Amino acid sequence: MVDEKVVLITGSSRGLGAHAALRFAENGYRVVVNHSRSKAEADALVTKIGAEVHGGSALACQADVADREQVREMFDSVYDQFGRCDVLINMAGTNRDGPFASMEDADWHRVLDTILTGTFLCCQEYVARYQGECGRIVNIGAVSALKGRKNGINYCTARAGVLSFSRCLALELSPRVQVNTVTPGYIATDEVLTRHALHIKENLERAVGTVPEGRLGTPEDVFKALYFLVNDSSYITGQNIMVDGGLVMR
Repeated sequence: MVDEKVVLITGSSRGLGAHAALRFAENGYRVVVNHSRSKAEADALVTKIGAEVHGGSALACQADVADREQVREMFDSVYDQFGRCDVLINMAGTNRDGPFASMEDADWHRVLDTILTGTFLCCQEYVARYQGECGRIVNIGAVSALKGRKNGINYCTARAGVLSFSRCLALELSPRVQVNTVTPGYIATDEVLTRHALHIKENLERAVGTVPEGRLGTPEDVFKALYFLVNDSSYITGQNIMVDGGLVMR
């Protein structure tokens, strides 16, 4: 058990975030499930945690992480409910892919606002309230932030910004709060399978062929990295932990 510590996971009503929320609850954390529009899914996850996890406690919070006032209200709700927030995991993100030459301003700004500004706002509101001596922030990166990809300049730029942001924040907050990044590779979530059309055998084989470990990752692979950083490590900060099966080495 972890003394009923509280973890807030942005963008956690589905996919990697939802898996992480459930697994943190199973390991004794009280969990805040953030969503921007997926109320039904967030509420269902909170209900599942309460029903399936012995002593599980969770709270669903709607907030667009790109909006300062909504983020502030979310943290106020967390403190009203639990009186504390020990861990912040910034998973919220969005894709609006398109060619650089014709990308609309709105698509550029929305992706950067959600991923990069959202991480900034959530971290700032977390730090403003945190009173302990062993806080943990984990931000989510992307392989494409390191390698780039066509038609995703907004997304790749935003995630690359998160990597630099995390290192800078780690320097400012040490030793009271440790800040790291976890960067997943090909993880078998509905979003990844759909975006890369991996339900098609040829596409799946091509993707797996680029991964030295010879398989797609699982949400549990990502959770284990997150859990290690927030629960087991005590001398790691400012690092980017790759959970990519060696993909970047290729």
